[in-house]
Amino acid sequence: MRQLDAEAPPWSKTASCFSLVCCLLLASGCAGDSKDDGNKVSDPISQVPADDPRTTTTDTEEPGESTTEPDAAPKEDVGESSEPSETGVFTGVVTFEGELPPPRIIQATKDPDVCMKGEGEVQDVHVKDGKLAGAVIELSVRGAKGDMKPPEDGFVIRQKNCRFTNPTIVAYDGAELTIYNDDSIQHNVNSGQWNDVQGPGPDPIKRKIVFSGVPFLRVTCNIHNWMETWVYVAKSKFHAVSGADGKFKIDGIPPGKYRGYVMHPTLGKQRLSVTIDPGKTQEESFAFKAP
Repeated sequence: MRQLDAEAPPWSKTASCFSLVCCLLLASGCAGDSKDDGNKVSDPISQVPADDPRTTTTDTEEPGESTTEPDAAPKEDVGESSEPSETGVFTGVVTFEGELPPPRIIQATKDPDVCMKGEGEVQDVHVKDGKLAGAVIELSVRGAKGDMKPPEDGFVIRQKNCRFTNPTIVAYDGAELTIYNDDSIQHNVNSGQWNDVQGPGPDPIKRKIVFSGVPFLRVTCNIHNWMETWVYVAKSKFHAVSGADGKFKIDGIPPGKYRGYVMHPTLGKQRLSVTIDPGKTQEESFAFKAP
């Protein structure tokens, strides 16, 4: 990578001119009786290149641009001047091994015409062809929270046919959730932080997330107690959720060594360690076993 030479600060030029004038005024030179040997006055300011690892960041810089964990490898010029090829990609598949946990048996005693009639089942672990959906993969990167932005349509939870349509979403502390009721009946949305009755109609409920010390926020409906969804409160922007095919992808990662977690709301969590090289894709697979 091309490095730019640091330009001497203006106060170093002023110091040089002052020293030269001093020597001209004193016929014996600036130091004792020695004669001026014609050499230039050396710059007393020690220059450190802008990309030298000894330079430090300030509170006015954007957080998370070049900071990984304490054991992360040093990175060069990770910031506004970074080219896309300088970052890396972390991708892979999350699988499930063993027998699926038995589903929850529910009895729809409320609103059977909309929800369901009689007895039903709810499966909390979503697996298709051995691939696990709804697992969260997050790299631990200090300071990266400040870079997190909501998606274009926001953090959305929808209720349809007495079900939450998305089993897991990822947001962050202070983010706003937008909750829709697409049913023709009333729901009651409860997260433990807020508990709201929501009637049918196009107007959503909007509530902010407050990190309570646990990574997953469980959202339920008090009227239809089988309804459940999870909101993962991320700490950095380098995260992803495994899809129905078990696949995940995190891109734009500055080169370095990272630690993190693979987590599922009901199956627990696993530690991970990965090295990201510039312009390359690192693939890893993770497996959760039946409890």
